[in-house]
Amino acid sequence: MEHDLHDSKDFSRAVELFAAGWRTPHPHAWDELLAADVELYQPLLRAGRGLSLWHMEMTRLLAFIPDLHGEVLSWAGQGDTLFIELELRGTAGGKPVSLHVVDRLTLADTATVVRRDSFFDPIPLAATLARRPRAWLSWWRSGMGPLLWRRKVLRKPGTS
Repeated sequence: MEHDLHDSKDFSRAVELFAAGWRTPHPHAWDELLAADVELYQPLLRAGRGLSLWHMEMTRLLAFIPDLHGEVLSWAGQGDTLFIELELRGTAGGKPVSLHVVDRLTLADTATVVRRDSFFDPIPLAATLARRPRAWLSWWRSGMGPLLWRRKVLRKPGTS
């Protein structure tokens, strides 16, 4: 029998903090949940470590989609791993956008998140953006556009 490092109370608390952050998101909405040196891996946003990176990337995301919000659909946890299924919704270029996301959160003994791996298909969002010229300026000004461009241009030769 596998031993759970966290009980359902720890998982429930983490899910509630996560959900509260997405109900009314702002860059510091998850500060109580995320460890100071949290590792972050997610499509469209810069990967790295630390709350300051999270704050910067959330600022960019919310500058692009100011009305972005999310709803937790389901969750499951075992050991030090918590999976949360989430539906994100907002408006880009005057039209609705939505993303179906699954986050894998690794919890420390204190029930804070030490690693976040977010999984979703960014292609529909990119296709939506391509069809909505009204969204291009806010995408570029948010820093998300230049980040994607820099990733492609600054990629080391011989990598894909």
